[in-house]
Amino acid sequence: MSATQAGYWYLASYPKSGNTWCRVFITELQRLAAESEPQELNLNRDLETGAIASSRHWLDDQMGVNSCDLSFAELDPLRGRAGESAWLFAEGERFHKVHDAFKSPDSRGRPVVSTAGCRGVVYIMRHPEDVVVSLSHFFSWPLERCVDYLLDPTAALVPGERNGGHQVRQHMGRWDQHVRSWADQSELPVLVMRYEDMLAKGAETFMALATFLGLPTEQGLVAQALANTSIDRLKKLEEQVGGFVEKPEGCERFFRSGRTGEGAEQLSLEQRKQLAKGLADVMERFDYGGVELG
Repeated sequence: MSATQAGYWYLASYPKSGNTWCRVFITELQRLAAESEPQELNLNRDLETGAIASSRHWLDDQMGVNSCDLSFAELDPLRGRAGESAWLFAEGERFHKVHDAFKSPDSRGRPVVSTAGCRGVVYIMRHPEDVVVSLSHFFSWPLERCVDYLLDPTAALVPGERNGGHQVRQHMGRWDQHVRSWADQSELPVLVMRYEDMLAKGAETFMALATFLGLPTEQGLVAQALANTSIDRLKKLEEQVGGFVEKPEGCERFFRSGRTGEGAEQLSLEQRKQLAKGLADVMERFDYGGVELG
């Protein structure tokens, strides 16, 4: 099947919510299905599911412009064109990571990503209290700053007005705004996956993922791929390659704890109340308990 016929998918999430774990599982499932005797996964060599949607090189190639010449306010309305040349996607590299919200304040009401030829989006979400703790370790930020970040309607990655780095700005907004932007959009089919279910109900959750993405759904293959990409296994694989290439400078390790409930353990009562008050509607909708506001 050609890439054009197959189409492509987005793997969208707020940062530190399980997106990379999802990508590693997809890589491993495809490897197990294609190779009679697959070699052990190398995170820094084999994790090629497709360019992140904010990749400057990919955007420049797709749109035929030098994005460094544009402010992010000028670039956002154009980004939705990237991906329309679906034939450029290599077979097997059709699953594009996204941290942007579906639309940005600068995208003029249009999606920041292309919907042409896209078969759907998997939205991966995680309890906001645990996202705070994971972000704190990932960016080396104090917990207070991470709480404020999840509640900031202007929150973004690469927030500078102009930047010539590898990625362009990714507007996220508040955590609840980010969730709704993907879960409630009607332009693409969407599968919402909770990180907590990926841990507690792995077989069921990852089988639903494989089915949605049109990947092999043979029970033994899915179970083996899940076993090969458990959080504990990913920690060992990261050690084997001497540090995951996607780990930012200053971060001790990319795959750290993987546990749920760290937010409840490490955040102060006041910080938990801030999150519960600011994000109440979406937390309740997706069965994320918080402290009683009283």
